Amino acid sequence: MENRKTKLKLKSLMIFVIICSATTKISSDCVIYPYPPGIVGHSMIYDSINDLVIVYGGQDGPYDLDRKYFTRVYDYNNNKWTRLNTDEHPYPSTWGVMAYDSESAKIIQFGGVPQNDYSSSETWIYDTQLNTWTNASPIIHPDRRTAHVMAYDYESDVVILHGGAISVDDNPRRIYMKYNDTWAYDYNSNTWTNMNSTGLDVGVAEAQMVYDSESDRCIMVGGYYIYPYDDPREEYHATETWAYDFNSNNWENITTTPHPQYRYDHSLAYDSESDRVILFGGWTYGDNGLIQNETWVFDYNTKKWEKMLPTYSPRRIGHKMTYDAESDLVILFGGLVVPDLSKFYNTVFTYDYNANNWTIMPSNLCPTTDDTTFLVVPAIASFLMITALVLRRRKE
Repeated sequence: MENRKTKLKLKSLMIFVIICSATTKISSDCVIYPYPPGIVGHSMIYDSINDLVIVYGGQDGPYDLDRKYFTRVYDYNNNKWTRLNTDEHPYPSTWGVMAYDSESAKIIQFGGVPQNDYSSSETWIYDTQLNTWTNASPIIHPDRRTAHVMAYDYESDVVILHGGAISVDDNPRRIYMKYNDTWAYDYNSNTWTNMNSTGLDVGVAEAQMVYDSESDRCIMVGGYYIYPYDDPREEYHATETWAYDFNSNNWENITTTPHPQYRYDHSLAYDSESDRVILFGGWTYGDNGLIQNETWVFDYNTKKWEKMLPTYSPRRIGHKMTYDAESDLVILFGGLVVPDLSKFYNTVFTYDYNANNWTIMPSNLCPTTDDTTFLVVPAIASFLMITALVLRRRKE
């Protein structure tokens, strides 16, 4: 009798070890290359000349000192992350914005919230080939801000900036002062120009914007309209889709039905191969609202939004997306899924518009996110199930 009990225990233990070994093997596949921790509020853009995704800053915890100054590079072809060291760099910050000037092969970063919690007005230039950050220090520049939008207008060879706000205290969401200005930055002359644009006369914060090269328009979606701190009117969410034409210096409201529900902390990318603007995720219904996993696409030519229904997509806010033209894929990195800044993701997803499919990159099956739960829980469940079956047979 004791013999049977011992054999039964050994048999169950062996099964459990086999399952856990398989789990460990899957998890350890990700450590071939170093990968960054989960972050939120980072800047991210695709460098088309070097075929690399560049990530700067962000934070991996709820406190000011969790803001980072690291420059990281993601190579999709090799599924490899590299952290680069530079002599100079912008302050450790969150919610700064980057744009890639393909004509000059330079990345332009402006604004954000450094560790001292005062919004920045600095313009920094990153050269991927040389791995150098340079403070451009233009004489005239936009006021310090965060939660603004930027995109590179290829046709006019300028970076377009709009909106944003000044944050206070240690929470970048507590915003008191807005901007409704539109600026253009020329890298070659290192000059910012206040465009005094028409068509949009209210400040927008936490929107997202990309450049549609086919239509030669900057497309801005989401965020919320806000007023100066001494204005009694309350902020309200932006449901419109706006298009900015640098040549006419005008913002056009092109909102049609259906369209995405108002949201912020979402992300946009422009798929130049398919000529579509891709929107994903975001926060709706305010701070106690729903974190979305919706995928929408916008065609400027038809002025229509279409809600896509991929088989699987993660819920995210505070993530970043960019379009990898060489691979014809949208790259998504970082973000979180709960409003208390307690769970940051280091997961990389790709979106293929043609296949309407989100794919998690295998290097992220690591014991640092929910992926561990998906692997370990089935192992424990299998162990308990098999043990129960063996015990039942023994009784019979």
